[in-house]
Parts: sequence; structure tokens; C-alpha cells
Amino acid sequence: SIVELVSYPDVDHSKTQQFLSFSLQEVKDKLNKIEFIFNVFRKHLGVKNFSLEKFPILTVSSLTNLESELIDKYYTFVENIDIEIRRLESELQLLNNKLQLLNNYSGLDINIAKVRNLKNVFIKFYKTEIKKYSILSRKLKETTSADILWEKKVKEKIYFVLLVHKNDIEKISSFIKEYSIDEILLTELGVNTTIDEEIHKILKVTEDTQFQIDKLKQEIKNFYNSEITRLLELKYQYLEIQDFIFAEQQIKNTLKTKIITCWLPQKFIKTFKEFIKNFEHIMVIFSAPQETDDVPTVLDNPPIIEPYEFVTTLYGLPKKVGVDPTSLLAPFFTLFFALCLSDFVYGILLLVSWVILKNKVPKNSEYSYLVKLFKYLGIVTILCGVFLDSFFGFNFLKHISGIKKIVVFDPINRPVDMLKFTFLLGMIQIVFGLIINTIRMFQLKKILSGLDSLLWSVFIIVFSATVYKLFFPQDVPQNVVQISSKIGLVIFVCIVIFQSRDIKPLLLKPINFFVKAYNTIGYYADILSYSRILALALASCAIAQTINVFTQKLLNAQLLGIKYIEPILAPIVFLFGHIFNFLISCLGGMVHSARLQYLEFFSKFFVGGGRTIKLFSPVRKLG
Repeated sequence: SIVELVSYPDVDHSKTQQFLSFSLQEVKDKLNKIEFIFNVFRKHLGVKNFSLEKFPILTVSSLTNLESELIDKYYTFVENIDIEIRRLESELQLLNNKLQLLNNYSGLDINIAKVRNLKNVFIKFYKTEIKKYSILSRKLKETTSADILWEKKVKEKIYFVLLVHKNDIEKISSFIKEYSIDEILLTELGVNTTIDEEIHKILKVTEDTQFQIDKLKQEIKNFYNSEITRLLELKYQYLEIQDFIFAEQQIKNTLKTKIITCWLPQKFIKTFKEFIKNFEHIMVIFSAPQETDDVPTVLDNPPIIEPYEFVTTLYGLPKKVGVDPTSLLAPFFTLFFALCLSDFVYGILLLVSWVILKNKVPKNSEYSYLVKLFKYLGIVTILCGVFLDSFFGFNFLKHISGIKKIVVFDPINRPVDMLKFTFLLGMIQIVFGLIINTIRMFQLKKILSGLDSLLWSVFIIVFSATVYKLFFPQDVPQNVVQISSKIGLVIFVCIVIFQSRDIKPLLLKPINFFVKAYNTIGYYADILSYSRILALALASCAIAQTINVFTQKLLNAQLLGIKYIEPILAPIVFLFGHIFNFLISCLGGMVHSARLQYLEFFSKFFVGGGRTIKLFSPVRKLG
């Protein structure tokens, strides 16, 4: 097939995506439905050929008005009428067969319903050839008491009725079998009146059935007259699309032509259009993805946020309907990691690592984003090192009277203050995750699910004073706890009632109370999980200070008492000790900060399952 796509200035080429998105199977299905409609026209209207007076000129504009739903509507309409006609014609055939049989016994004045109720005698209906009938009638008179009540000649056949006593049934049966005479089971045909009355009734039903058939055929005729032109146009359009698909498949097998179908991220379309202008023999058609397409997920974030995509992709990509969590986790991940390292000089080492590696790791490498992360993590770690007064494990700021006020936390000497801060961070991030889920549910028009998340976020905030009292009794006034408990209980009951709306039977609804109580423990357990930030900060500071003490003892030859050897070893121990602590703290900070995002934060709103995009790359043959 040859398909020519003609470009016109007034054509909106964005509409071409409709016909380009059709699969071959979809096109064949539409053509099969149109052909079925034509077959119905042939069968019921006797139309043999279908043609348009003027063949349509098919352009891009005409191929964008395919009306696939209209074909389905036409098909359903014609199919229902055809099924009904076939059903009525089948009934009519049965009526005609019955009528033909009963006509052979017309004039017989016997009520068939009464014949069924006879006990000592039977009335039997038969047909046979004229020669056999004369022999049979003589035999019957000679050997039985059976009496021929009625007979009628129809062409070369004799239809007759016998009155048989029950004692002669066996003899009559043997005669019938011997002469191969056909018995007509009129009593089993549903006849409850005389033959003539039944014939009259069947004629009336036949007439009504035929009227219904004619009426349905008239509907098909009216449909044919009004829609045949549009149906033919649609047929030609879909045949053209089919030819296009076949041509596209054939193009792939030619020597000098290649069709490449690929996904292009939205952010690169403008750049790509500019680039493709350099190749005049290349034609590009853009089309938006359909709902059923398996679209790969491409994260689109500002340059400052892009490095954090490394953290997101380690867990998985969001689905098309999901939320990209990269920009949402970035500030939390950075702060958590910096608190875990908690040293000014370690932050500088991160910046140095970034400067060394940024030009050595390829930009298309999966680790390029990790290297870029070092810059942001290093800057924030430097700030945290100032606020925690940690410089290679040494505390300088606390001895300077004008500056020591900026030292907010001291994991070694005042760990409880930092523990409280980590709990606050945990509550903020978890509530933030629930609010994100609320907004997402509202956007998807799942209002009730959105209200579920909103109620939980309010409950966590309100009831936090009561939970806080359990760990730090002196920090929360009793009246605040009472207010928190009462309001929290009311909100919790609302949550239980609201989220029990779909539970059946009613007896199971009270059980939901205990389920939600367990969920409450789960939310606050997630908040407690953020205490690992303190644990890592404490470990980093403690190891750094231990290395410093160990180095000082070596300098003073106080460890083994070797005066000249130990001072020489001191800088080596100091350097490699802090490098080890820096590396192990970075690893721990990265793992545990990511864990808090994946388990505590993502579980509140993230919908995974996205497919990564496979990057296009040419295959180069050597030699």
C-alpha cells in the first residue's frame, strides 16, 4: 500500500495523533463491525453493492474525524435488530411447519385436548401411501376392532385417524411397523382445540410475527437510507488507516527508510524541535500518550532539586497518576543527613569530594546526581556543624562568649534536647506526608479518602501533647494534656466512625476501633523512629572525640610510653581515624536518612510502580 500524507497550512497537525495512535487490531475491529452492518443490509434488504456517488478525498483533516464511538453505536443498533429478526424468523419457521402439518388434517372436527383424556380408547393420527392404506384398512377390519374415523387424500398420501381400543394397541403397533406407516403426534404439538381452530390461531400469530419482521426490516431500511453514506465514508477512512499501518510496517523493511517510535520527555520537546530542523529529510510527528499507553516515568525537577532524584529512584519511580516526591523530600533528607554527620570539617570534606569528582563522573552516569548531592549536603553539614559546635570533634564556640549562643544542640552533653528536636522533625514530615495525600485524593476526586488523611493529620498534631507527656512529663502542663486528650479522643472517634462506613456486617464495625487504635500506635512509632538521627549524630561526635583523645595521648606518649614513636603515629591516627569516621558517618547518614523517607514519609502518599525510560543510543558497528 502507498499512503500519501499531504500537509496543508490550515490543518492542525496535532490532531493527527488520533489516527496515528490506532493499533492494527483496533482498525480491523472497526472494519469488521462496518462489514457486519453491510452483511445485514445484504441479507434483509437484498442490497448487493455499496458505493458512493463521489469518492471522498482523504486528508489529514478527514482522518481526524473517525467517530469510533459512532461505529460502535451503529453496530449495536443493527446487531440488536438482526438478532430480533432472526429470532422472529425462527419462530415463524416453526409456525409454518406446524401449520403445514395441521393443514393435512383440516376439516377434522375433533377436539385434540379431549383426545388426550380418553382412558379405554385412543385416537391415533397417521399418514401413508395410497397402496399401503387399502391393504391396511382391510387388515384392520379383519383382525381388530379399530375403526377409521376420518381420512383425507393429499397428493399421493392418505392422512387418516383411527379409533383404537386399548386391547388392540399392540396389534395396531405391529401393523404400523410392518407397513412403515408414519404416526403424526398431533397431541404433542400443543393443540388444545379443533384442527381448524388451531389453524386459524396459528395464521393470526404468523401474521403478527411477519408484521414485526417487516417493521424491523423497515427500521433497517430507514437506517440504510439515512446512514449508508456516512458508513461508507467511515469504511474508506478506516481502510486508509489500515493501509497507513501496513505501509508503516513495510517502511521498516526498506533499505533507506527507518521509523523510530519513542517517548520524548516534555521538557526536551523545544530543544528537540530546534535540533531536528538541521535534518530536512526527517519527518517528526508528535502525539500525546493515550490513557492505555504504558508511559515511562520521567522526573522533571528544577536543577537544584535534580540531584535528589537519586534518592527517589533508589526506592522506585512514581506512577503517572502519582506524586513526584523528589522536591518534597529534598529539604528533609538534606537536614537529616547533615544532623547525622554534625561536623563542620566533615561538611568541608564533602565539598572537597564534590570538587574532585564532579568532572570525573560522566553526566549520564547514574552516580552523577549523587556527586551533585555532595555539594548541597556539604553546605548544610557545615551549618549544622556550627550550630552543634563540632570541628573534627573539637568544641571551639562554647569558649567564645559572644558566639556560644548559636550552639543549639550538643549530642554528647545534652542529648535530650536534640531528641526532642528529632521528634518534632518526625511529626512535621509525617503530617506533611498526610497532607500531600489529602491534596492528591482531592485532585483525584476521592473526597472521602482525602478526609481520612486530613483527620489523621489533625489527630496527630492535637494528641501529640498527650504522647509527649509520657516521655517528658515536666515539659507539658497538665491542663494542656487534658485538653489534648479530650479533643484527640473526639477526633479519634470521628475517624473510627468515618472509616467504618464500608464495613459490613454491622457487628464488625466495633472491631474497627481496635484497628484504628493500632494505627495510632503506628503513626507515633514512626515519629519515634526519627530518634535515629540523634543516635547517628551521637555516634559521629563520640567517635570523633575518641579519635582526638587517642591522638592526644599519642602526642604525649601516654598510651604505650614510647616517646618518639607515638608522636609520629599521632597525625596518622588522627587523619585516618577521621577519614574513617567521615566515611562511615556519610554511609550511615545516607542510609538512615533515605530510610526515613522510604518507610515513614513515602508510606503516607507515594504510589510506586512507574517504569524507567530506556535511553535511545545508536549502535555503532566496528570495522
